Parts: sequence; structure tokens; C-alpha cells
Amino acid sequence: MRNLSPLDYLAEPSRFLLVDVRSDEEWQAAHDERALHLPLIELSDRASSLPKDKPIALICRTGGRSARACEMLQDSGLEIYNLAGGMRALVLAKKEKGLISEKEFEQMMARL
Repeated sequence: MRNLSPLDYLAEPSRFLLVDVRSDEEWQAAHDERALHLPLIELSDRASSLPKDKPIALICRTGGRSARACEMLQDSGLEIYNLAGGMRALVLAKKEKGLISEKEFEQMMARL
């Protein structure tokens, strides 16, 4: 499994398809605007619909479920990465880069 830091992801987000493997409730509470929602429970059945021509960054709340998702997809022929630290780390990185305000940061963290 390869890890991708949130800062590396944010350096060129269009290079990746961001796939959020969290539950429907977590997704509705907060998600990245670039992400595709594909809950972990559905991943095996829908993996064949993922594009093979673009690296896939898997994300969850803190990185545990997305690491499991990477393991599930390891033999799929896809170029996959675990977004290290999950949504919490991504939101923090966005704040550090000035992509979201302190208020947005606090609101997102409260929902995660």
C-alpha cells in the first residue's frame, strides 16, 4: 500500500480521483467537493467501475478504512493510494495552505 500525504494530494488534486469510502451519514456531514462517494461496504461490487487511467486516492475519516480499501483493491490493476490521515488530515492541510478559513476549518472538524 502506498500512502499519499494530504499536502502532496493538494499540490495536484486533479491528478487523482479521490474516492471517499465513509458511510452515507459521514459523507453527508462533510466531504471534499472533488470526491466520489463509494462506501467501503460497496467497494468490492463497484471496483470495476473505477477508471484505470487515473491514480485513485482513497480517503476515510482518519485513514484506517481507506487502508483496508487499498488492501481490497491491491490486485485490481488500479494505481491506488491511501490518503494518510484521512479527511481530518486533509481539512487541516487545506487550512494550513490557506484554502479554507479558520471558521470553515472549525466547522468541518466539528462534523468529522
